[in-house]
Amino acid sequence: MAQPEQQTQDLQAQRDELLARLERVSADYQNYQKRVQRDLAQAREYAQEELMKAVLTILDDMERALEAGRANHDADDPLLRGMQLVHDNALAALGRFGLTVIDAAGRPFDPDLHSALMQQPTADHPPQTVITEAQKGYRLKGRTLRPSKVVVA
Repeated sequence: MAQPEQQTQDLQAQRDELLARLERVSADYQNYQKRVQRDLAQAREYAQEELMKAVLTILDDMERALEAGRANHDADDPLLRGMQLVHDNALAALGRFGLTVIDAAGRPFDPDLHSALMQQPTADHPPQTVITEAQKGYRLKGRTLRPSKVVVA
């Protein structure tokens, strides 16, 4: 009679071991799924960053064209107004994807947001204050995509 009880105990031990193994495999699979989702999200984020960086050069060119247009044309020139409208619409569209302009001039220098081109002490501004901005900086979803290139007091 001891033999059937022993078989029952052996089968229960095997069952418990298989259930424990199943739980570990299930947990490993769930962790794998989470890791894949996180990796995909990071890949999408990286792809968007690269696209935004490429678009920033176009925005820079547009801004230079607008500056030249303002220097050589009346403010109500239809072509100049049209270029400004296209620029503003492009910036608004990119803003819907999380792109924001870094406001630099007159702000304290922040190495996370600004890249100092040179330091120019002046009596008009406190030390470590951004005097001028040579190139606009941008953030994407709260992360610095391109720092502002600035002159610092």
